[in-house]
Order: sequence, then C-alpha cells, then structure tokens
Amino acid sequence: MTKNNRKKGFVLISVLWITAMLTVITLGFGRRAALDRRAAAYALDQEEAMMMARGAVDRGIVEMYNRGLMFMLLPPELQGGTHMAESWAHPKNLFEEGYFEESEQYENDEVIYVITDEERYININTSPREILEEIESMSRTIVRRIMTQRETNDKEGLMRFQAIEEIRYLRGVDDDDWFGERDKAGLKNLLTVWGDGKININTASEDVLSCIPKVKKRDIAAILEYRNGPDGVSYTSDDLGFMNMEDLAEKTGVTVDPTGPLNTYCTCTSIFFRITGVATRRQGRIRAVCSAVVSLSESAAPILDWQEKTLGS
Repeated sequence: MTKNNRKKGFVLISVLWITAMLTVITLGFGRRAALDRRAAAYALDQEEAMMMARGAVDRGIVEMYNRGLMFMLLPPELQGGTHMAESWAHPKNLFEEGYFEESEQYENDEVIYVITDEERYININTSPREILEEIESMSRTIVRRIMTQRETNDKEGLMRFQAIEEIRYLRGVDDDDWFGERDKAGLKNLLTVWGDGKININTASEDVLSCIPKVKKRDIAAILEYRNGPDGVSYTSDDLGFMNMEDLAEKTGVTVDPTGPLNTYCTCTSIFFRITGVATRRQGRIRAVCSAVVSLSESAAPILDWQEKTLGS
C-alpha cells in the first residue's frame, strides 16, 4: 500500500468516526429536546391543574359568601343553623355546572370543590379538657401534654396548635391513635384547630358527638335519626338540621337543660369552613389540591389559611 493510499484510508476512518460521533451527539440533542418538550408539557399541565384547583376554591368561597348574604335577607326567626341539607355541604363538579366551554379536552378529568364545616370537629386549641378526655384515641397523658402546651404558649404569647398534624409529634401518639382502628375513630377525623371550641351538633359525626360528656347514647341516636331525614341516610339532599337548641328539643324530644352538656358544649351554627379544590389533568395522572379555611361574617369571608400541592406520576 502506497503512502498516499494510507493517508486516504486514515482520512476516511477519521471522517467515519467524526460522522459517528456527530450522529450520536445529534441523537442525544434530539432525545434531550424531546424530553424537554415532555417536561414542559408536564409542567404546563401541572400549572393548569393548580390554576383550576385554585379556581374551584375561589368558587367555593363565593358560594359561602353568598350564603351569608342570603341569610341576612331572611327574617330573624328563620336565621340560624348550619346543617348538611344546605347547598355548600355537597361537592360540586365545575364541569357539570358548565364552567368550561370546551370540556371535551378534559375527558376523564375533574374539577371539584368540597366544603367542610371545621366546627363539626373537636378543637384542640379551645375545647375544654373534659371533652378531650372523652376521646378514646387520646390517653390522659396526651391530654395533659396538650393542656400543658396550650398553657405554656398562652403565657409566652405564642400560637397554640396551628395544624392538627402537630398532635402526631407529641410523645405517646402512635399510628393507631392517629388513623384509628376498626372500632376506634382516629384523631385525624376528630380534631380541628378552628372555632371557639363548641361542636356543631348539626354536622358532627357520631364519633364526635360521642365525645360530648354526659350525653346519653339514645339522645345521640335521636339527633342523628332526625338529621338523616326521610331516607335515613347521612349526607344526602334530604338531611335536616336544627336552628337552635330549643328547635332540637322540640323536634327530637331530647331534653336540653340550660346548663346541660348540649347547651354547654354544642352549637347549631358554624362560621369556620375549609374549602378544598381538586383538579386533574392527563386523565387523573396529574392531581392538584388546594384548600383554604375561611371565617364567615356579615360582610366578608376572609381567608385564614391557604395550602396547595401537586401530585402526579
């Protein structure tokens, strides 16, 4: 092989190597560009889901504010009572209500909001000790630690518990206490940090009502039976409620003493509500959750707490 031919062969091999490397680099850039496009589309869907969840919460806030305005228009004898028969107590699907003109592009997705009465729970910040001691999932030691923290924070001018999840950090609270067991309700389904400490007897669950000291089981059964309405099922459109304690006594036959437990520990009206908006994209693979706690007044519904997160595969 001549020297000239050897040079040509070397050049050819070099060109082939350079071509191969450029091909690999080009494919790498192409793959990276494809991944970037997918990531951008995913981020866009995440942001869209979050915006929809926030919008659902805003829609729920408007509903609660309008509810307050409507109550102001009622005569005094008809004002009162926060119960599960009201419109707010039932989840709303914004697709079904026609808020999206091109909803076909969101097939198998959802945008809903759920409103929960925070005063249907037991307030760990303001409920009296005797109610906390009735909670089966809460030992006397835990009650003592809660009361100590409340008293300490009051003296130091600090906030008490800002979220019920803080209970999980107290020594002695285990997963069974928090999540509950088959025959015992968990603390996560019994507690709140909002309200003045009185429990709304119109919206509280049987487990919460059972924590009210000195209330007989037959009285709780009578209250729930009336609340469930004609169909006997909770959380349906025919549920009923009480305007006040006198109304409860009249409709159920339960004795309500002026200084008895129902008057002492319960109320029929709530002003603290949690509004949770949930929106999905990509047929549910991306899920955004947003929630706000509002306090209703005659002229406004100020937001006291706001949380949001995005979940997705």
